[in-house]
Parts: sequence; C-alpha cells; structure tokens
Amino acid sequence: MEISERLLYWRNQKDMSVYSLSKISGVSEGHIRSLESGKKQPTFKTLQALTDALNISLAEFFNSDDALTYLSESEKRLIEAYRRLPKSKADILIEFYEKMRD
Repeated sequence: MEISERLLYWRNQKDMSVYSLSKISGVSEGHIRSLESGKKQPTFKTLQALTDALNISLAEFFNSDDALTYLSESEKRLIEAYRRLPKSKADILIEFYEKMRD
C-alpha cells in the first residue's frame, strides 16, 4: 500500500475529515489532499505530524493488518476499535482502564 493509500485509510479509520486532520496536525488541507492523491510525498516531519494527529505511531501507519496475527480475535477487535477513536476519546479510554486496574 502506498503512503497516499495509507493516509486515506487511517483518516477514514479515525473518521476524520481533511479539515479536522489539518487543524490538529498543522498540515494544510491542500497538502493533505495532495498527499492522499499521490501527487506529493510527505517529509518525515509532515508524516510525524499527521500520525500524531491520527493518534497512531509511524510503525502502525506502515504495518499491515497482519501485524496483529498473534492476538486473539477479541484482542484484535479491541485494538481496531481503539485505533478508530479520536485522540481525546482514546485518552478517556486509557484513563478508564487505569482506574479499573486500581
């Protein structure tokens, strides 16, 4: 999968508009559209800003779904659901989990 396809995939997984991703990442809407269409390639700094805004690591951005094969089906579902959350909701989920462990 090309970087353009990965960016579009992750943006859709997080249910983010180009506008939202632009506001959170600081990367212009036009540049994001150019990246998603494959007209431009991101710099490392731009890619880091976008993955930070998507609340995923660079490793997650480049990994395929097969990277989770060692997990049970329930664990895979949980991780995929977490990945679709916007950062604010993911942070709340982490806080909830940490309180449950106490």
